[in-house]
Amino acid sequence: MTKVMTTREAVSKFVADGDMVYIGGYICRPPFAAVHEIIRQRKKDLTVVRSNAADDFDMMIGAGVVSRFIGTFLSLGVYGLGRCYRRSMEKGVPHKIDIEEYTNLSLPLMLMAGSLGMSFVPVNDMKGSDLLNVSSFMGDGKYKIIDSPFDGRPTVLVPALRPDVAIIHVQQADETGNAQIWGIGGDCKAGANAAKKVIVSCERIVDRDVIGKDPSRTIVPSFKVAAVVEEPFGAHPGYTPGFYDVDFSLGFLYQQASNTVEGFEAFLEEWVYGVADRGAYIAHYIDRFGYAAYQKLMAAFDYSYPVSYAY
Repeated sequence: MTKVMTTREAVSKFVADGDMVYIGGYICRPPFAAVHEIIRQRKKDLTVVRSNAADDFDMMIGAGVVSRFIGTFLSLGVYGLGRCYRRSMEKGVPHKIDIEEYTNLSLPLMLMAGSLGMSFVPVNDMKGSDLLNVSSFMGDGKYKIIDSPFDGRPTVLVPALRPDVAIIHVQQADETGNAQIWGIGGDCKAGANAAKKVIVSCERIVDRDVIGKDPSRTIVPSFKVAAVVEEPFGAHPGYTPGFYDVDFSLGFLYQQASNTVEGFEAFLEEWVYGVADRGAYIAHYIDRFGYAAYQKLMAAFDYSYPVSYAY
């Protein structure tokens, strides 16, 4: 049965106020179209989760839809710490969020534990760090230290994460939700499979036969998926291997705009509230920067080395 719908429908049906939401995208394939729709629908009190958070998370914090953040850091890449994130923590603008910080190893392992039905997972990289000295809304549940039952050494345990919903952007999926990626995976597979339900945004919808010809690329099976959205250019200004590159120009524009509350609000008005959907967003981008700039981002087509699944 088809699960295809619009981003507006998917976010309205499957993202509720107060949810814990895993949002994929390790720079590669961030689901910006869905992030914009969350802001557009003015969701509230969300707990957002991902390692390597970037401008997508910063934007949601600045728009006021986030109450809690479980992450490793939040930066605008070469432009430094997220401006909205910093204003929230230092000045309470638009409100102060609660954060729990982990490492770039421990957080993906927490999601992996959730995807495997485990209640916790041991990690070593947090030992001796100040991350053990600071906790927020998770309190004593942020971690536990036990003596290893095998060698007696102190071992840090961190809890599994099971988000209410995961939103990921992928290269292709079929209409029932079997989703495939290539390129940097980050914690995308673990985050999606840890969640109770998944919204899949994709560059293209393909037949089930196409999925079956290269099954190892499938990171989420259809039974986990609640909605499938065909959303070309849906990760922009991030990149999607095989489709388009990072748009550093718009990234710089966001950094400059988000330096002030007024600039950030003007950016949202132009790029989020002022456009109805991703199609209108693309049209506005071309109108603002020209078709040549849009086309320059597009990837040249090339095959990877062919493989055979015959036996």
